[in-house]
Formats: sequence, structure tokens, C-alpha cells
Amino acid sequence: MIAAGREYSALPTPITIDIAGRGSAAVWDCSPTGDGAPAQAPLLLLHGWNVDAPLNFASAVPLLRQHRRVVMFDQHGHGRGIRSGKPFDLARCAGDAVAVLDALEIDRAILVGYSLGGAIAQVMASEHPDRCEALVLAATADSFAVKRREVAQFSFLTTSAHAMRRLPARSRDITFRRISEIACRRYPEWVLETVLAADPVTLLQAGGQLGRFDALMWKGNITAPSAVVVTSADTVVSPARQHRLARIVGATEVIEVHADHDLPIRNDPRFADALERAVEAVAGVTISGSLG
Repeated sequence: MIAAGREYSALPTPITIDIAGRGSAAVWDCSPTGDGAPAQAPLLLLHGWNVDAPLNFASAVPLLRQHRRVVMFDQHGHGRGIRSGKPFDLARCAGDAVAVLDALEIDRAILVGYSLGGAIAQVMASEHPDRCEALVLAATADSFAVKRREVAQFSFLTTSAHAMRRLPARSRDITFRRISEIACRRYPEWVLETVLAADPVTLLQAGGQLGRFDALMWKGNITAPSAVVVTSADTVVSPARQHRLARIVGATEVIEVHADHDLPIRNDPRFADALERAVEAVAGVTISGSLG
């Protein structure tokens, strides 16, 4: 069942943070609601492509913040993320995440990355290992474009970004809305409006970048403990590749949820449960099993 509306009531009012001198972004800093241990590393949630942080994680935050501080922010060009005019770049996004931690005076965090956010988390853990306490990777992969058809699809996003940039502003907005309406036709209107808050050019660039991502860029450089949440009915990111990523990072725990890629925006408690179990696994509590 699709979530009936925005589950944002559990979130604090976002603050605005200047990110690496490139612009500002909305950041949600959620303190523990229960018996939080200040010594525990906080969670930094990194959302997926074509959504914003609340749409990706709002349903999971109430459980995740019971015992830990939880921080999330809108990525470059998504939602209320920075609008620098620079092309979307995964390494720059990892730098954005470090800048958020700096602004909040957080030394190290457990990185929780979903889909695109999982790729950013991998880059951050490789390039900024001193800021990564552990990794939780969900519905993501070591690479997203392997087959010829996939390479063509992701290349088309890059080409579309160039074409979209050349359109007059009004034509760009109309085109973006028409495309988004088709992509979001199964979801409530508020999901569409969340998608439309993004910058269309940057969004398409992000898709193109995702198609060029390959874990070989960092292979062997990630030493942080890792857990992987596999969406085993995923029609967007192959479950086989999700399992392959788990092997590459040497995941201490693999938790399967029999669900598709849009699990985060469905009214399904298994998403929060899986993330919580993965966090506990990398924090030293070994939990095994799957969520049917």
C-alpha cells in the first residue's frame, strides 16, 4: 500500500547549511527520542535518485532515532539541495556529506545509503575513511550499467541533460513535469510534487553519473564494517548485484526484504526494521535472518 501522505510530522524543522561554499541545502538533524547514547556514532542518511531525503527516509526515522542521532540532507539538485550550477558529481556529493558533518561538528558517522545514496556512501567511505564509522548499503550496487541496454539507458540520461539545459526555462519545466507525471503515475500527487522540486538538469546528470559508477574505483579501499539490505524483488537494481556488492564490501550482515525499489515510500514497516537491524549489525550486534 502506498503511503497516504507525507510522513514528515516526526521530523524536526530542517535547517539550512552552506555546503562547501557551493550553496545551501536543507538538513534534518534528529536527536534521539529514547535512551540515546551520546557516545554512539550518529547516522548520516544518504537518499536515492529522483527523491529527497524525507521522501526516502521519513518513514524510517522514528525507529532509527530512538537510540541514535539521525542526520539527513537533500543531495545536490534534489529537493532543497544545493543549486550550484556545477554538474552533478558523486565525489562532490561525498564532499557535501563531509561538509554537513563538519557544520554539525560530527567527527564520524554510520553512513546509510539507499540506491544513489549507496554509491555516494561507497565513495565517501573510500575517499574520507576517517569520517566513516560503518556502512549500511540498501537497494544499491557495485555498478548500475553493465548490459548494453543499461549502458544505453544511462547514456540517454546524460544526453537528455544536455538537451534539457538548452531549453527555455518554461519549456524545461513543462517537459520535466510531463516526464515526472509518467514516472509517478502510480503514486499520490504529493510524491510527484516532491520529484518536481528537483532541478531537472542536475537530476538527469545524476542518473548519468550513476550509470558510470563502478566499485572498481574504490575496490579494496573500504575497511569500515558494512551491512547490506537487499530488496529481493527489486526491478530497478538487480538483487544479484546487491548481493555481489555485499561480497565486495565483506558485509557482516545481509538482510533481505522481499520488496521492490520503491519500498521507502510505501507504508511498509519492513523498511525501517531492516535499516535498524543493519545498523545494529555494524554497531556490533549480530542479527541474522530475512524479512519476508
